[in-house]
Amino acid sequence: MKSKVTYDKEAELAYLYTLPSSVKYKIVSTIELEVNEYLELDIDEGNRIVGIEFFGPITSKLSKIAGSKKIYKKNGENFSFRITEKDIKSKFSFKGIDFCFADNDFQEFLGFDVVDIKKYNGESLKFITE
Repeated sequence: MKSKVTYDKEAELAYLYTLPSSVKYKIVSTIELEVNEYLELDIDEGNRIVGIEFFGPITSKLSKIAGSKKIYKKNGENFSFRITEKDIKSKFSFKGIDFCFADNDFQEFLGFDVVDIKKYNGESLKFITE
């Protein structure tokens, strides 16, 4: 199974694949998350976020989990990814994913919840769940 979190020390950036390797997709655009300039999202032809590139201060936290093959925890009907268990103060919803932050300015990224299970094929996400 391919790593879901990668880290490039030299470039100081991290990348997280949101889908298992078995899901085929073609990236059609890359956009910056509207509320946080340190998160760039790769979007596929199905209008799903298939990967997230992280820049800036968050990368050091992600470097500690680089190489992880199972990134999600089941949270009721949703799948959650967290780098820390701090309290969530704000969320930003985009393309079926709720991005979670520890501050009201959307700068301290905590993780995200996949809330549109149909769009992201919840059955396939089980393969990368702890």
